[in-house]
Amino acid sequence: MNYRVHDIAKFFFSNVDKKLQNQLIQNVEIDSRHVLNPETTMFVCLKGSHVDGHDFIEELIQKGVKLFLISEQKYLKTGDACFILVDDVLLALQSFANFHRSHFSIPIIGVTGSNGKTIVKEWLAIILSKKYRVCKNPKSFNSQIGVALSLLELAIQDEIGIFEAGISNAGEMNVLQKMMLPSHGIFTSLGDAHQSGFTSLEEKFYEKLNLFSDAEMVILKEAEYTKNLQGKKYGFISNTNTLFEIIEKKVYHDKTIITLNYLASVHQFNLPFVDEASVDNAVLAIAAGLYFSVENSLIQEALDGFHNLPMRLELKEGLRQCNLINDSYSLDIKSLELALRFMDNQNQTQSRSIILTDFPSIQHDEHLFKHLSHLFIKYGIAKIVIIGNLLKGIQPFFDSNIQVYTFSKTEQFIDNLTTLNFHNELILVKGARTFGLEKFIYEYSASQHEAFLEIDIKALENNINKLKSKLDPNTKVMAIVKAAAYGSGHYEIAQFLERKKIDYFGVAYADEGILLRQKGIQTPILVMNTGKSDFALMSEYRLEPEVYSLQQCNQIDKEILENEVIHIHIKLDTGMHRLGFLESEIDQLIQWLVRRKNSVKVKSIFSHLAGSDDPKLDSVSIQQNELFKRVATTIMHVLDYKPWLHLLNSNGIIRFQSNVNFQYDMVRFGIGMYGVGVEDEHLGLEKVHTLKAKVLQIKSIKAGEYISYNQSGKMNHDGKIAILSIGYSDGIPRSLYKGDFHFFINGKLVPIIGLICMDFCMVDISEAGVVIEGMDIEIFGKNVDIHGLAKSCDTIPYEILTGISTRVKRVFIQD
Repeated sequence: MNYRVHDIAKFFFSNVDKKLQNQLIQNVEIDSRHVLNPETTMFVCLKGSHVDGHDFIEELIQKGVKLFLISEQKYLKTGDACFILVDDVLLALQSFANFHRSHFSIPIIGVTGSNGKTIVKEWLAIILSKKYRVCKNPKSFNSQIGVALSLLELAIQDEIGIFEAGISNAGEMNVLQKMMLPSHGIFTSLGDAHQSGFTSLEEKFYEKLNLFSDAEMVILKEAEYTKNLQGKKYGFISNTNTLFEIIEKKVYHDKTIITLNYLASVHQFNLPFVDEASVDNAVLAIAAGLYFSVENSLIQEALDGFHNLPMRLELKEGLRQCNLINDSYSLDIKSLELALRFMDNQNQTQSRSIILTDFPSIQHDEHLFKHLSHLFIKYGIAKIVIIGNLLKGIQPFFDSNIQVYTFSKTEQFIDNLTTLNFHNELILVKGARTFGLEKFIYEYSASQHEAFLEIDIKALENNINKLKSKLDPNTKVMAIVKAAAYGSGHYEIAQFLERKKIDYFGVAYADEGILLRQKGIQTPILVMNTGKSDFALMSEYRLEPEVYSLQQCNQIDKEILENEVIHIHIKLDTGMHRLGFLESEIDQLIQWLVRRKNSVKVKSIFSHLAGSDDPKLDSVSIQQNELFKRVATTIMHVLDYKPWLHLLNSNGIIRFQSNVNFQYDMVRFGIGMYGVGVEDEHLGLEKVHTLKAKVLQIKSIKAGEYISYNQSGKMNHDGKIAILSIGYSDGIPRSLYKGDFHFFINGKLVPIIGLICMDFCMVDISEAGVVIEGMDIEIFGKNVDIHGLAKSCDTIPYEILTGISTRVKRVFIQD
């Protein structure tokens, strides 16, 4: 971008202050926390369900922002800034993105599909950048907002643009098409991801295809759902007579050789992987590379650098009390900025460090060094490790309180790790693929165990928003983060939820709450299982105990003096008959509250439905609600303030969404946040957890041979088994093999064979195609439902998640 204020105002038919009309605008920002160059930034005041960009106008004016896009007339001001008033800020942003895109006559490639969009976009960018200057979405900026911001990154030097587009509901793709106007397209695949917004797979396919309504060429794999597509604009990939005809595919132990015919010429490429999904994605990128006349040698050079590393940010535990943010697969300025934003949202108590390599295909000059130093100072980087020879010139741009270390090669850096003295630091690892920084990630990870639980932060955020959509806007939310957030992590989930302005946390025991406080969590915390806990200690850590019995009231009398104040939450037993005051005990409770009115403050009164997930128990739930309301009202009569009331958990929110009498002041999000245990397929919840293991060894087994302890498994045919790096000590029930549950590898479901061992288990991979040692296998997650695993073991998903061993690495991912 390179506009003057008057250029932008003219586009929106708006008048601006003449004193500022020549102000240069080079950036658009929607998040006040990440404005880097205020004077040259247009801030777009988007309205979210809980955050309104208009609320940050005064703060941003003080920082120096000169131009705002607003939709509320009351915010119109004069003097130090200009304001462009529009009816809908999002639509205005999208129309401005289209206006900017209209200045470019270069090829714009749109990428869409159910799976593989980001990796195809990234791989294609690597191929095309061998010949052209490429602009692409950073990460998976493929939403209605993300595509707009990505298009605004187009610069006059760019020769090709590649932008992925993702949708969740019918009608959304038309908006993206009109904004992006792709001249070319790639359709990756069709699957059931985000299916809740569509009536069928066919509807979703044609909705996504709308992105290419004006495209001159669309590259896609021939499939059943493409059979009705006709016309020269479709460049099919198949093993028959199509534009991109696969003549031969040879799969070896660690590579695949693809031979294809394009425009009567034969092209052969070596791919450094064997799994079907990666091969399909690579072939799409190859086909586009050939279409845009990239030489075979350059395509192969790009392919040699392809890999199966996750193309997303990962947060994992490192050595010496460090945490690692792994973003080591690619490097450009925009993705670095996004990685620093991600870092800024993490643990605020640790010192921040960055490991950074030379940039590929960019001028390493004073302009770059100044920009990087500005970024690192803004985000509080205290230690910088440079790898490569081109970035070494950055050192003079930092003062002496920032430590800067330089190494020529990654191996030299790893050999000198002890001299860097990493300790209690949040380390961002960001580099170009050729430097192989994953070696450091492996070296410095706290756990070398080859089983890991992925927690998808983007899916978690989606689920929170979906659940909130069922609430009255004024209803508060308590997030239950007990049992290490249902096995997800002792504090990381709470840190994320606090940034999302969740109103309250609930934990089971005081030590869980104390840990959150020690990690810097400031959100109010309810401790639900207080028993004979140390109430004075809880008060010291600003933890608020659940009080459910008269005995606890007596204990508080002993521990908390009359001149001290303790905040409590009263639990009522309305029919669950677990913890809680019975109605017959309320008079005595009220007497105690009156006596301690100056030192005991009731923050909330709550109860728990016994059958919120069972429609057959609706009448019971209604009776519980009536009892809860009656008893809570009785208690509130003696208080000179109104505590919050809450009754519903995740299932209760869905079950009684049409009955506002159940919502009260607050609701509780529990396991439903993770896309588990909520019976509403139309809500659009996504699976947050994916448990994976590695294939350690592959063996050929004859029919009739036995596998595992007690000859519990038997091969019924000649075939192959894979030994996996996960067992019952990791949380996989030992008896799982007895059910009909399957794991997922290479696009196929594979059966468990034999008893689960302590550290290992075995699966039959005879029908799974080419499987090699070191491959990941999904135990449950996006492709395998945890409910099926739980059912096979006669238990519930809660028990499976909370039972995953602490030796299994937790990896927090965000696209």
